[in-house]
Amino acid sequence: MEESSPMKLEVEQLTAGYGSIEALHGINLSCSSGEMVAVIGSNGAGKSTALNCICGVVPASYGEVLLDGRDILDEPPHRIAMMGIAQVPEGRRVFPRLTVLENLEMGAYIVRDKAVFGERLEFVYNLFPRLSERQRQNAGDLSGGEQQMLVIGRALMRNPKFLLLDEPSLGLAPMVVENIFEIISGLVGSSEVGIIIVEQNAAMALSIANRGYVLENGRITMEASADELICDERVKAAYIGG
Repeated sequence: MEESSPMKLEVEQLTAGYGSIEALHGINLSCSSGEMVAVIGSNGAGKSTALNCICGVVPASYGEVLLDGRDILDEPPHRIAMMGIAQVPEGRRVFPRLTVLENLEMGAYIVRDKAVFGERLEFVYNLFPRLSERQRQNAGDLSGGEQQMLVIGRALMRNPKFLLLDEPSLGLAPMVVENIFEIISGLVGSSEVGIIIVEQNAAMALSIANRGYVLENGRITMEASADELICDERVKAAYIGG
């Protein structure tokens, strides 16, 4: 039997900004199902803007966002989510007064089949056993690391085709970051989801990615395999050190 080709998410000549300030200047990037792509760069380089444009939260002034060849740039955010793109925004935005389980239920608001919901919930609890232990606890009472697990789990409840992670290491202790990145890395091996991870922690992001892009002042300045970028002297000097 012939294998089906992987689904692709492609960004072409994407240009966007805020008012008169242009944040992205015609960037191109792509991600296939079962692949992890890292986008690294300094604060203010346009990394979060790129993810927000893909999800329809920030309007683009020019370019295309293609999901398996279909341009979704003009679709509203809820439609893009239903098409299979889930974003985990920066800042661990849980619903603090809802329980862990209720937060996960919010992530599965488009899932109508109870059996499918149960399967997704089991998948998330197996991925993050701590969430199962805390399922009746209010999300606002969780630690920072637990909240990050929750927002990732909430996004996965929709069984997305592509998962966009915005600064998942932000504000977390190094040991917690290692644990979460290990779980994120395992997602690619255990599912067909494609992941785009935006990170200031370049070394950590590139250590688990297949490919990477360097975004500087709203422009893609480098594209290569993760191994090549980690060894590149310019990348080391600017983003990794040592």
